[in-house]
Amino acid sequence: MAVPRYIQNFSRRQAILVSDDQRVGTTLSPILSRLGLTMLQRATAETQIEWAPDDLDPERDIILVDGDLPRMPIVPRAGSSDTTPLVPVVGLVGVEAPSRLKTLLQVGATAFLSKPIHGGAVYSALYLSVNEHARKTGMISAIQMHEQRRNQRRFVVKAVLLVMRERDCDDEAAFAHLRNRSMHARVSVEQYCQYVVQRSATQKDSDPEPAMRLRSAE
Repeated sequence: MAVPRYIQNFSRRQAILVSDDQRVGTTLSPILSRLGLTMLQRATAETQIEWAPDDLDPERDIILVDGDLPRMPIVPRAGSSDTTPLVPVVGLVGVEAPSRLKTLLQVGATAFLSKPIHGGAVYSALYLSVNEHARKTGMISAIQMHEQRRNQRRFVVKAVLLVMRERDCDDEAAFAHLRNRSMHARVSVEQYCQYVVQRSATQKDSDPEPAMRLRSAE
């Protein structure tokens, strides 16, 4: 696995503070400004906040959630079956009760900032939250890619058998041929094998070879 690139500069990012306490915003705003972030404060006194995925930008937004809120905001997930939020979340902790900490973890917090807020702790919380979120989303992408390739493995076996029959060769030569063709097509060997099998099912030998298009491996 590649060594992650840690994010140290938060310039041009936006901090979305979810708190009904205006004093928290008054304290955080100048601190965040010095770190290069703009701040938007949203209150939940009247209605619960719920974002749609299009409302947030993972490359820009960081959500800071006050753990003393009566209603926690609903943050969209990075994946349909995943618990990682779409954007980094920092939990603001006033009362260090297990129930409050659990609630913030369920929202998706990957770092905590104690209240009353001290300026020296803000950068550390942002650094931990953003980089831990990046690590988790990177793992999600790697797992999804691995799962996709696992689902495509059955096409490798079928494609090898097809090439063995067409080229009258053994399995090693057939796989080497498929691997070479996948390199020319700049796709994984699993993707190319899926293409070969799907093409074989829909195309006669005399037909011209179509552009490479893959249907879902599901």
